[in-house]
Amino acid sequence: MGLIAGTAAHLARTQLQRRRAARDEAEVVSACRLLVGLLRVGQVPGGALQLAAAESPVLAEAAAAQRAGGSVAEVLRAGAVRPGQAGLSELAVAWELAERTGASMTSALDSVVERQAAASGVAEVVASELAAPRATGRLLAVLPLAGLALGFAVGGDPLSFLLGSMVGQVSLTAGVTLACVGVLWTDWLARPGVR
Repeated sequence: MGLIAGTAAHLARTQLQRRRAARDEAEVVSACRLLVGLLRVGQVPGGALQLAAAESPVLAEAAAAQRAGGSVAEVLRAGAVRPGQAGLSELAVAWELAERTGASMTSALDSVVERQAAASGVAEVVASELAAPRATGRLLAVLPLAGLALGFAVGGDPLSFLLGSMVGQVSLTAGVTLACVGVLWTDWLARPGVR
C-alpha cells in the first residue's frame, strides 16, 4: 500500500508543479503585456514597473529592488530560474538594454511578449497532446482491479490466493510494483522535453 500511496503522491505533486509552472508562465506573459501597455501610454520604465507589480505579483520582487535602488535586471534573472518564469530572463535583458542605451523598452518587450505567448501556446498544445498517454498509463495500472472483479464474477476467490499463499503474495507484490513503475515511467516519458 505504501508503494501505491507513494506513486499517487508523486503523481499529484508533479501535476501540481505542472499547473503552477503553467500559471506562472501565463502570469509572466500578462505582466510583460501590462508593462508594454503602460510604456505605450507614456509611463517611464520605473513607474510602469511599480504599477505593473501591483497587479502582477511576479514583478513584485523587481519593483521592490527598484524602490531600494537595486538592480532590477538581476532580480528578474534570479526569478527566471523558477519553473514557469523563464520569460523573466528576456524581460531582464530588455530592461538592461534600456538602462544602458536609453532605448525604448516597448519594441523589445513586444518581441518578448510575442515569443512568450508563442512558447506558452506550444506548451499548452504539448500538454493536451500528452494527456492521452498519461491517462492510458493510469488506466493500465487500474486494469488488474478489473481482473480481480472478473475473478470474483466467475465464482473464484482471487484475494484468498493473492493474500493466502507465498506465490500469491509474491505475485501481488510484483504486480503492484510493476504497475507503479509503469505509471511513473509513462508519466516520465510524457513530460515535455523528454526525447
